[in-house]
Amino acid sequence: MQSTIKKLTTNSRLIKEHLTKYRDTFQAFRELINNSIQADAKNIEINIEYVNQADLKSPIKTIQIKDDGTGVPYNEFDNRILEIGTTVKQKGQGIGRFSSLQIGQLMHIETIGYNQSKKEFSKTNFSIDTIDLQNAQLENTEFKVDFEYLKGQQKTYYKVNIERLHHNKQEKIHKRNQISESFLKPNINQAIFENYPYEIFHNTVNFIVNGKRLERNDFVINKPTSKVVEYIDNKGIEYKVNFYFYNIKSTLNKVKVFFQTDNAGLKSVSHQYTYSSDWYTPDLGTWFIYIESPLLNTDLFRNLDIETLGEKEVKKIKDTIKETINDFFKARNKRFDKFLKSLENDKYYPYQKNEKPASTSQEVLFKKVAYLLEDEHKLIQNDDKIRNFLYPLLDKAISNGNIEYIFDKVLKLSDESLEKFHHLLEKTDLEDVVQFASIVAEKTEFLEFLHELTYGEISKHIKERSQLHKIVEHQLWLFGENYNGTPKLWSDKKIGNILKELRDEYFDYEPSIEDKNIIELNEDGLNDITDLYFFNEKITDSNAKEIMVVELKSPKCSISKKELNQIDDYAFTIEQHSGLPNDKVKYKLLLISSKLTKYAKSKVNSARKKYPETPFLYDKKTEKNIEIYVMEWSELIEQNNRKLGYLSNKLNIKDKSVKVKFEKEYSQLIDEKISAQLRLVK
Repeated sequence: MQSTIKKLTTNSRLIKEHLTKYRDTFQAFRELINNSIQADAKNIEINIEYVNQADLKSPIKTIQIKDDGTGVPYNEFDNRILEIGTTVKQKGQGIGRFSSLQIGQLMHIETIGYNQSKKEFSKTNFSIDTIDLQNAQLENTEFKVDFEYLKGQQKTYYKVNIERLHHNKQEKIHKRNQISESFLKPNINQAIFENYPYEIFHNTVNFIVNGKRLERNDFVINKPTSKVVEYIDNKGIEYKVNFYFYNIKSTLNKVKVFFQTDNAGLKSVSHQYTYSSDWYTPDLGTWFIYIESPLLNTDLFRNLDIETLGEKEVKKIKDTIKETINDFFKARNKRFDKFLKSLENDKYYPYQKNEKPASTSQEVLFKKVAYLLEDEHKLIQNDDKIRNFLYPLLDKAISNGNIEYIFDKVLKLSDESLEKFHHLLEKTDLEDVVQFASIVAEKTEFLEFLHELTYGEISKHIKERSQLHKIVEHQLWLFGENYNGTPKLWSDKKIGNILKELRDEYFDYEPSIEDKNIIELNEDGLNDITDLYFFNEKITDSNAKEIMVVELKSPKCSISKKELNQIDDYAFTIEQHSGLPNDKVKYKLLLISSKLTKYAKSKVNSARKKYPETPFLYDKKTEKNIEIYVMEWSELIEQNNRKLGYLSNKLNIKDKSVKVKFEKEYSQLIDEKISAQLRLVK
């Protein structure tokens, strides 16, 4: 065998940006499989070396893929392997063959190909290490390539060995370099089938995984069902959308949807998710649904699992897909259809015309759980009055996430029914959606309430410290979700006492006279009383702990020059005090009220122009990492409404009057003036 020195033809920027661009390691591995199929391979062998070694963090040591495709002859090795970012492969950058470098540090290629011009076979060996790719002048990096010409007829092939997996490194690695669970021994066969059902079902490609050929009968019950739907987009262009329904041999008992796109002539799964059909119940078994259409593209899939996009076209596509899948399962679930008609006519059914759930998902989940209960207890069939007690209890349990406790402790369901229930709610299914919907509903409701407190008739009478403070301190998510569950909150305390407690409890260093970091409580500024002062122990993106001070004013007090000076004094106290650290600690100060005076508005508008990338930022300090924000309640409410609206603008929130909420949750804060105003609020 001869050896020669070669160079990659590319630039280092392309290497860094594209060679490890895949979502996870299994998607990167799929690129190698796709290359094999596109090389007309009829047999693809996948061998994974499973080990149990103390020095390896994953149970996998090496991964190998070999195909019997056309291979690469030595005379084409330069432009088909070493040339990156070209049009060697139609519809691509020629980077897929290096996707294994996202999985492991060392990639070794061995291939036999046929030289058409010389009518001879050649064998080529080539290895590349990611350490070599760190060179900024990559195009000048040399690689050794071994090759030899073979006599007689040979079988062509292309083999890739992936060694020294990134996952097994001792240092911390990026998430996309971690070994996907799809590679694990119990999962690998199913993962291959999920991504290549057409090839396996129609025997166009034989997959041999660790010596075992994957057969369609291992996965599929009967033949798949296909359906074509005509879809007309918003521009009037007509497309065909193809649906393929596979009934899978699996105890998963759920529906998984896969979107396929054309990848250089290959059907490739671009997106997948677990689907909750209104008409699917776990007793129908496991179904995989594959959808393909010229209409669908990769950009579209990034948002298909989000409920509220605001994109009319995507919404229309989603509705078409949902209706098609629902119709499919409705036709196969006559028993469930019959049950629903009885349930909706039942006088104990909780969602009558005047009573709606927080979201449609909650009602769907209720129906499915009631169906499981009917299987076990025949509640409707026996006309048992227990429904009067059970259905409201079930509705409440679904809303607050205690449904499993009700099943296990109260209803004593059989193991089989509990198993069906677990499959129904596994991972990202309906219960999570319902709990999320309830949280969004509660937060949206609170924002409406807060708007009334700060801008309605009540705002003229509400007290700053004894009422508004006490309400807001229980809703710290207003200032960022990272403050949920914040470990320490001070309200109406002297800033000196707060700083001393912070230093003593949360910052790991000893104060001393020599270091000048002892907090003397009689110093200037330390006797000022803050409104809300809270400490977030979670680490931010910049690897810093975060402290936030909120100075809130009663709605009848506008922010003026005095208040701007006050928040600046707080910042100065923190900035200049040696008793507080400046390393990896971020301080955020927020001044907020219902209105700004003309002077304050002028100062704030000018300041915000200096920081266009950071909304509401008023000033930054240089001695320590301190940011000052000034805003009106309406801006904070709008910001949170926008976030909640993006997450879910289709939740049907039960309206509660401000009077009911205030009296129920904050009754201890009500005085006669507030009560009088509440009677005027509808």
